[in-house]
Amino acid sequence: MINVDDTKTKTILGVQYLRGIAAISVVLCHFGSGIKNYPMLAQIFNAGQNGVQVFFLISGFIIIFSMNAENYKTNQFFRFLVKRSIRIDPSYFITIILTIVVFKCLSMLPSFKGQSIPFIPEQFLAHIFYIVPFTKYPFYNHVFWTLCIEFQFYLLIGLIYFLNNSSLYKMSFLILFSLTCLIPISNSYYLVFTYAPIFSLGISLVSLLKKGSVVNYLVPLILLAFILIKFGVLLFVILFITSIIILTFTIEIKPLFFLGKISYSLYLTHSLIQIITAGLLKRLFIKPLLNELVALLVEIIVAILTGYIFYLLIEKPSKIVSKKIKYANNDQTALVINIPVDL
Repeated sequence: MINVDDTKTKTILGVQYLRGIAAISVVLCHFGSGIKNYPMLAQIFNAGQNGVQVFFLISGFIIIFSMNAENYKTNQFFRFLVKRSIRIDPSYFITIILTIVVFKCLSMLPSFKGQSIPFIPEQFLAHIFYIVPFTKYPFYNHVFWTLCIEFQFYLLIGLIYFLNNSSLYKMSFLILFSLTCLIPISNSYYLVFTYAPIFSLGISLVSLLKKGSVVNYLVPLILLAFILIKFGVLLFVILFITSIIILTFTIEIKPLFFLGKISYSLYLTHSLIQIITAGLLKRLFIKPLLNELVALLVEIIVAILTGYIFYLLIEKPSKIVSKKIKYANNDQTALVINIPVDL
């Protein structure tokens, strides 16, 4: 495990790498699970959908870690929301607008078999306020559903988790929160409670990273047991390995660091880029001439390049502004660990 003390700054590289791996896994799932000539490979790519759950675990870890590092208090909740909004909303909102515009343009092409996305103010506002699952409207892009889960998580953590700083309270919160995944609730796919053990596992790793006590080892094991019961063996293994990487990995891998840096932008834009790239390849009569795997590689490269440009133009400036907002009355002597993640 990475050793942490009050006098040193440590870099947790595994968090950044896992973001990159999770993002590219989701891309492979959406781009490659439909390839016809390589069914075995398509099945492997389809497992990339588990990258979403890895994102949830990482979110639980980095959000709590950053709030601890800045000595967050519950009475700073609205400042916390402002920080998160500045950090994630500009990229999200611009992707929404681009999606509407692109589909409108594509619908004007005779060869386009899809439908345009009409601008309905209520649907647009439902996206802006992360309440689409609770309305009659569909998502403009289904990848947006995870942002609704994340927003629910922010509300829960910002209002409840820091009400008491005792270890017993926080441990009890994690266990009780995780148990909510067993409650039968309608439309549960879009509720944070369904993924509670995963977020909780990420949170529990913060305490384990700081102090390797018996209790701090026991809580993640209990949460992994919940995950095994709720989600099955495959996700259990993936998240167990994810946890080990967060706690132990220190090797520098620049390509994974890069993918981790652009992971949010890549995740937001990749579905839209796939539609455009695949359409252009077909329209130019290039795709039928390419091997399926070559066409897949071209689409992935274009998606990564677009994600990088989007990161530079939209996401990075938002991150810089968000980091300038500090919580009031912070203890400047608090432990600082450098997590190279765009929080």
